[in-house]
Amino acid sequence: MNAGALIAGTPGAPTVMLIHGLASSYRVWDRVLPKIETEANVVAAQLESDHSIERDADDVAALLRSPAVIVGHSRGGLVATALAERHPELVSALLLLCPPWSQASRMSARTPIERVLAVPGVGELMWAVASPKRQRVAQQSAFGPGVTVPDQFVADARARGRRNFVRSTQAIDTYLGARTLADRLTSLQVPTELVFGGLDARVASPAREFAELRHATVRVLPGVGHTPPWEAPDVVADMIGSTLRSTTLATATEPRARRAGRR
Repeated sequence: MNAGALIAGTPGAPTVMLIHGLASSYRVWDRVLPKIETEANVVAAQLESDHSIERDADDVAALLRSPAVIVGHSRGGLVATALAERHPELVSALLLLCPPWSQASRMSARTPIERVLAVPGVGELMWAVASPKRQRVAQQSAFGPGVTVPDQFVADARARGRRNFVRSTQAIDTYLGARTLADRLTSLQVPTELVFGGLDARVASPAREFAELRHATVRVLPGVGHTPPWEAPDVVADMIGSTLRSTTLATATEPRARRAGRR
């Protein structure tokens, strides 16, 4: 298994799995975790992200022992979706924050810089000589205008390395090239909330792509960029809490015969 996890919160409480995005770490949840730890048993995954979305989903599954609310940010939203596809018994609900939903939705992935990074030799040199200032500038598109890029985000991206970054971003295109996110969620029928930043410079906000999904809702956060867990932690924590309460209520009111059938 190529995954670790930060375990926090309240033992015995309903479980929330937090999955970070591309070139990131569990630290993206630093502002959210203190706001949910009294009502949830929190598992914040730390993925190697050096292989397929499906492989990452299997690594996340190995960290869980019971059904959980799965919260995924950006690429982590695709890992969360793959987890529901491959291990549905472990997923009670999905909360997807700024997930890329098609190859074309990935605005920043088509920039000249990211294309050059994928070229052997040239990409390696570009990564190696990039100054801390240049690295910080590259991270700015992950946040809304005026938001200072945290040092930890720059350090996380640097620690991942170019090879990891390139393979991780290619895995996104492979996963979405096979089936779009809307198509995958249609097949799942899992209670899902999709959240997009109104000022997201990395993933385009969908128009009608999810309109036909009866089990999913779409929300746009005004004034927020690509990283709601950092930019709007109160809002994200409230959404997690609301999802927790609704899934707990649904389980409590579920017909006894159906619950018995799960054992």
